[in-house]
Amino acid sequence: KKMKKRDTKRDGGSKGLTSAAVIPKENDQVYLALKFKLREERKEVVLWKKPFSTAYHSTIESFLLLWSFVLWLWKKRLYVGLLSGIAFALTYVFYTTEDPALQWVAFKIREGSYWCILGILSSVGLGTGLHTFILFLGPFIAHYTLHAYSCGTLELWDQLVSIKKSTWTDVVCPSVPEGGWVEPVTVFAIMGQVRFMFMTWGLGTAIGELPPYFVARAARLSEDDPDDEDLEEFQASLNDSSTTWLAHAKRGIHALVNKAGFWGIFFCAAIPNPLFDLAGITCGHFLIPFMTFFTATAFGKAVFKVHMQVLAVVTLLSKPVFNSILENINTIPVLGGFLSNSLRDMRDSTEAKFLGEEVENEEVNVLAILMAGVVISMIAFFLVSIINQLAQHHIKRNHSKQLTEYKKKN
Repeated sequence: KKMKKRDTKRDGGSKGLTSAAVIPKENDQVYLALKFKLREERKEVVLWKKPFSTAYHSTIESFLLLWSFVLWLWKKRLYVGLLSGIAFALTYVFYTTEDPALQWVAFKIREGSYWCILGILSSVGLGTGLHTFILFLGPFIAHYTLHAYSCGTLELWDQLVSIKKSTWTDVVCPSVPEGGWVEPVTVFAIMGQVRFMFMTWGLGTAIGELPPYFVARAARLSEDDPDDEDLEEFQASLNDSSTTWLAHAKRGIHALVNKAGFWGIFFCAAIPNPLFDLAGITCGHFLIPFMTFFTATAFGKAVFKVHMQVLAVVTLLSKPVFNSILENINTIPVLGGFLSNSLRDMRDSTEAKFLGEEVENEEVNVLAILMAGVVISMIAFFLVSIINQLAQHHIKRNHSKQLTEYKKKN
């Protein structure tokens, strides 16, 4: 109730979607022109236009952020010291204990933290995350699936360790016991074996979606001008009446999240949605409770969406399914034969490499080279985007000082 009263008082009792806290109404056109000019100057500082300036500003910003983190640790030294002591004690106990149960708990903590961090890297930032499903989680599941089908068993955990990539290939099939293996190798059985890894990864992707939510929420609750391009773009999209597909998609996400609440957020998180950052900004802007946003996001990403992704990977690695797909591709005119043969060769060579087998007289596969190029491009784009954002953030510090001095003088 207090929150509603405060918002009503701030917005003058208006029930519209605009918020003065996000984009303050400036009467001074000179100030707005100056802010726009400085923003356009920042956008020009990128590696492919100004490499030396970008490298310089990104380096300075990295040191400033590191120094700010050190000062924050010193300010919170009592809590940091207490938590560090507890963490050290637990680490000592887990790594020196001979109790199998405690050793298992320690390993699961390491494993869960590893995949959760990779999940955060996959979604953190506004559309510039490193997609660790393609680079890490997908290959691990592919290794385990191919080894399971090759060996005819799921009992591989004593050799194949998810957080040690060196163990993904060097797997020796265990001896078949008398009477054969009890549990058959099926798609759902494999998913059950790797569920902990991909669900912690999915939880990490949900955590990575929190920054846009908190930024928009802080801007809504603050009377200050955040001078944030993403928030201003969001505010403009609320009143955008254009008929483009992107405008329709943005308005649809705003309406779905604002009206459907939990299930609207869940739907946006459960499907492949490059505009999900807008859902996070929308939830923060309309002050949707944190637990509602996070639980819906985690449920959609870590429970529903990631299960569909893993199901697709494991199913496609089944030879009967893959061969039936190739037969359908082969019916495509002109390119069907080339695509099906390239995919078959790529699968055979990939399967041999994943199983640790030597590939003799391997032919150059154009499709495999293209896929490798895509992966390298993704990593390069992620690194370049980080450098550009650091450089622009450092320049923004100086521009904010200029805007503050102008406001004081006028």
